[in-house]
Amino acid sequence: MSEADRVAEYNRTIFSRDEYQRLLDVAYLDFHPALHAGDMAPDFTITDLDGQQVRLSDYRGKKHVAFELGCITAPVFVNDIPEINRIHRRFRDKDIEVMIIYVREGHPAEHYKAHTSIEQKIGYARELQRLEAIECPVLVDSLAGEVHHLYGLRPSPVWVVNKEGRIVHKSSWLIGQQLEMVLDSLLQAEQRAIEQRRPRWVYSENWTELGINPQVHERVLNRAGTKARHEVSQAFGQDPVRQG
Repeated sequence: MSEADRVAEYNRTIFSRDEYQRLLDVAYLDFHPALHAGDMAPDFTITDLDGQQVRLSDYRGKKHVAFELGCITAPVFVNDIPEINRIHRRFRDKDIEVMIIYVREGHPAEHYKAHTSIEQKIGYARELQRLEAIECPVLVDSLAGEVHHLYGLRPSPVWVVNKEGRIVHKSSWLIGQQLEMVLDSLLQAEQRAIEQRRPRWVYSENWTELGINPQVHERVLNRAGTKARHEVSQAFGQDPVRQG
């Protein structure tokens, strides 16, 4: 498949019922079986809002990195931004980088179309940062979605990679208190290392239910355009806002 075909396939122009069903099919399962907490994190290159390239490995030995994937037309992700801002404020003076990685449009429509150039994608990311008052860094995935493919084609997965480059947290959606606990544990582990205390590594899994905010859904889908609201209603089989 050519690069142009890969870009076009990834940046789909509609949100269909089939795609929604695929998300439901893995709702109760591990959304990315190839990567787990404890694995070394695959490296990637992303672009900041000034067009400069940044690699995940640039943080190796310097900072722990927490990132959520998202875009301007994804209601659940936009709902997470106040919590991401809060966590960023709490840890910004520590060796922890909290960031957002901008991926494909969740609900491309009249106002925010499927991406066809990196300049367009960076422009949408800048607009997201401005409209939602994002305080942490916003970086942009490649046009073909390198990071999105590497870390799971979910709408808004959350990952944490420690200074060693090892995955220490993986979640299909943001649970703010859980992410905060993980980041606290990384700082506590560094203190134990200073005190030369023996570590005890723990692997755990959990599954939980989260609610949605219908007001955020309405705001984001209306901002995207009437096409987005119509496609989501068709995919869900009901209006996602009025049934919120």
